[in-house]
Amino acid sequence: MVGDGRPSNARDDGIQVLRRAAAALDEIATAPGRLRLVDLHSRLGLAKSTARRLLVGLVEVGFAAVDDDGRIVLGDRLLGLVNADAAHITSAFRSTLERVAEATGETVDLSVYRGGQMLFIDQIESPHRLRAVSAIGGRFTVCDTANGKAVLALLDDDDVEQVLAALEPGQADRVRTEIRTIRTERVAFDRDEHTDGISAAGIAGRAAGGNIVAISVPAPTGRFSAHSDRIVAALHEALESPVWTD
Repeated sequence: MVGDGRPSNARDDGIQVLRRAAAALDEIATAPGRLRLVDLHSRLGLAKSTARRLLVGLVEVGFAAVDDDGRIVLGDRLLGLVNADAAHITSAFRSTLERVAEATGETVDLSVYRGGQMLFIDQIESPHRLRAVSAIGGRFTVCDTANGKAVLALLDDDDVEQVLAALEPGQADRVRTEIRTIRTERVAFDRDEHTDGISAAGIAGRAAGGNIVAISVPAPTGRFSAHSDRIVAALHEALESPVWTD
């Protein structure tokens, strides 16, 4: 028995269901509108009947939805919770973003780690005619972006290795080397990796609610190289903001 009077195996079964539901939502968020039931059960390593029951439960509580073609997306109830959370984060970080934008003269992005990717939730655009702009609501990968690599540097080694397992061995080794540097210097870089002609620097930390949040400054590579010291200095100053929880 456990403290609430339930048998321990019932508690364990409940935790397993929650873990499976979280894993399913991560997969759906990573490929919204592109997965069907057959993809979900394959990615989760579950029997098709188990995956179907899991999906039915998620749909019933509004955390997932299935369109007429059988493609799965996040449900309105979950999106409402995510949007409320994002609104809280953007409000808390807005003044910090403004200071970085004023110090650098470049675009400044705010993103949060969700489903193994970086979800962009706020942005201040550069006044330059030639500038880097990412769509709010867009998702970026973590291994070839400044904000993503900054987040990886916060994770435990086991979690990092799970992410790097999808990469070619040479690329994984390069990212590991970068992570060791980021953990010391606190700033990560993307030099023409995610988008040709665009470079970026980024920082990350933990915020209220256990969220992992990143601030990044992307710019055309030539201008980024010329002003990288100023950008890095502004990001280091942003790390001193009280908005971070650790």
